[in-house]
Order: sequence, then C-alpha cells, then structure tokens
Amino acid sequence: IKGYDFVMPENEVGAYTDILIDGEVYGRALRTRGNVKPIFLSCGNYIDLDSSYQITMSLINQESRLPIPVRLADLETHVLRTFYQKNHM
Repeated sequence: IKGYDFVMPENEVGAYTDILIDGEVYGRALRTRGNVKPIFLSCGNYIDLDSSYQITMSLINQESRLPIPVRLADLETHVLRTFYQKNHM
C-alpha cells in the first residue's frame, strides 16, 4: 500500500502504534506479548479501533501472541491440513 507508515510499538504487553495511510489512521500495530512480533488490527463494520484494541487484549492469554479465537482457528487448520494431506494425496 502506497503512503503507509507506522513505527514498531514498544516491547511491552499492550503497547501499540497507529498505522497511517496518507496521514489518516487505518489500523494499529499491537504488541500482545514482550519479545514477539506485533499483530495488526483494523476497524471493522460497527466497531472502532479502540474497541478492537480492548476486545483483542481481553482475548490474549499466555499460550500465544494471537487472540484465543484466532489461535484456535490456526491450530484447527493445521490439523485439517495434515488430515487432508495424508488422506487425499
């Protein structure tokens, strides 16, 4: 995307920086754990960026830097990928 800009957030839980495109805030780089890559948030339909941040932080645990629903979906895709590779190839 042309014209985007952001700075990596501080290396502490909950730290974030806004992602700007041509000077307008479009998202947020969020550090959910120390010493890991940030995740990236954006606004959605009927939800603002601050609400996205609050909800995301409430869904983080010590097992992953990802919110719990995203982590569970990620784990399930690995299980299904392995199943289909073994049984359909």
